[in-house]
Amino acid sequence: MRTAASVNPEPPELTYGTFNGFAYMSAMPGIAYRVLFRLLGTQEPGGRCLVTEDELADALEVHRSLVGRGLQALIHARLVFRQTKGVYLLNPMISGGRSVTEHLEAIGTLDPDDRLDVDDYQERYDTAVEQAKLEKEAKRLGRKTTRPAAAAEKATTAEKADVLQLSTVRRRSRRRPSQ
Repeated sequence: MRTAASVNPEPPELTYGTFNGFAYMSAMPGIAYRVLFRLLGTQEPGGRCLVTEDELADALEVHRSLVGRGLQALIHARLVFRQTKGVYLLNPMISGGRSVTEHLEAIGTLDPDDRLDVDDYQERYDTAVEQAKLEKEAKRLGRKTTRPAAAAEKATTAEKADVLQLSTVRRRSRRRPSQ
């Protein structure tokens, strides 16, 4: 028999967290907030989250690709850092800890570029999103341009087939055989 505790295991005890970083949160897609709140609820002390995209998708009852989009938005916003597949780290400015000292030390070691309490936070997020779009487009175009020889060869083969087809059509009757 499954109980509520077995379906939703008890998260580790967190005793302290500062959540004023949310005051600076950028405008992100809705799924990003759902993913973030799920990560916040399942984090270990220090903000480490051990969860795969599939597990998040199951918990949120959405497709895995939506979870991926949400995680990308959170990573661009520097709210979440991907350590390895299935291991994410929440920004110390929004994560919880076991003590005030532990939490403040984590914030103190934070790279200045990863801080949330800066005036240009939204601009930095928008720039990161735009940069990701440009990289994705360049990658897509790179794949397209790496095959020009194959495309030219295919076109040449198609042209030969058209010429062959025209020459053979003249020798055949115009009627198609019935099937």
